[in-house]
Amino acid sequence: MWSELIAVLVGLLIGAVATWIWLKSRGGPEGSVDQLKQENARFREEVNEHFVQTAELINQLTDSYKAVFDHLSDGAGKLVDTDTLRDRMPRVTDQEVRLKHIGAPRDKQAE
Repeated sequence: MWSELIAVLVGLLIGAVATWIWLKSRGGPEGSVDQLKQENARFREEVNEHFVQTAELINQLTDSYKAVFDHLSDGAGKLVDTDTLRDRMPRVTDQEVRLKHIGAPRDKQAE
């Protein structure tokens, strides 16, 4: 009877040690919470990086648009004579100024 009781106690002790080692290797019961916190922090950092890069790309796009507009404006000033610009560009009114007006034929009815 004593040998059976000792065998049960030894089995429980071995099981407890094995469980402790297994939990320790997994990071313990709080390991999953810590792991979730780390994953959340990593995700937040990725989101931050994504929006920073998006802002940088939009700034580059804006700069490129401005460069194209400046190039077209300079070209129009150098390549189209002043009288043509004056005749074909809309007068200072509420009408939008568009580049298509520079090369468009003059509207005879509007005069």
